[in-house]
Amino acid sequence: MAARRSSSDSDRLHTLVQLTILGGGHSYADISSARLGAALGLTQQAASRRLIDLEKAGLIERTHAGRGLMVRLTDQGLERARAFYGELKTSFEHTSDELVFRGQVFTGLREGRFYVSLKGYSKHFRATLGFVPYPGTLNIRLDSPAQIQQRRRLASLRGIEVPGFDDGKRTYGPVWCFRARVEGKYDGAVLAIERTHYDNTVLEVISPTNLRKALGVKDGDQCTVTAYLN
Repeated sequence: MAARRSSSDSDRLHTLVQLTILGGGHSYADISSARLGAALGLTQQAASRRLIDLEKAGLIERTHAGRGLMVRLTDQGLERARAFYGELKTSFEHTSDELVFRGQVFTGLREGRFYVSLKGYSKHFRATLGFVPYPGTLNIRLDSPAQIQQRRRLASLRGIEVPGFDDGKRTYGPVWCFRARVEGKYDGAVLAIERTHYDNTVLEVISPTNLRKALGVKDGDQCTVTAYLN
């Protein structure tokens, strides 16, 4: 089973953004743990732990001012916050009927290869999507909170239903998917499966093309997929 991504990255980014809003972006600001906690909906103790974590990670600097502490983002912290903002901005500016995902290619558990290769699904994929998938999926790990949130949204939407089937030994349920375009070149579909070993940090893509070979990608390479909601 794939390891679930820690929530620490998401927590850090949300905290960095809030510190920027409170004035600690480019210069020191008087931001107590109580004030930060109120802004984030956390206890003072939890907010204090966030600040300690960010300081250890080199994302913020703190200095004493009288009895209080002044906080500001480091250059590294500012870059992380800017990158997060840029991803959100791109998502909002895109048309409402498509979602753009970007992440790292990785080798999966070959579960997708098994299901995609089943004859019952293959004929339904052809009838529903107009193609028989290459036996296997292109697996992409999403790295940022903004991308993961998009994946959650995709899972909550009603895409194209590929009917299930019964082979006499076992019943296979329907599969939901969304038409997609990989690197702007190859047609395919993103799977939105309820029962899977993967969580919302992973995007599974099928295509009539051997995408790894066609794109010349290997584990760790970046890949962009546009999923169409209509």
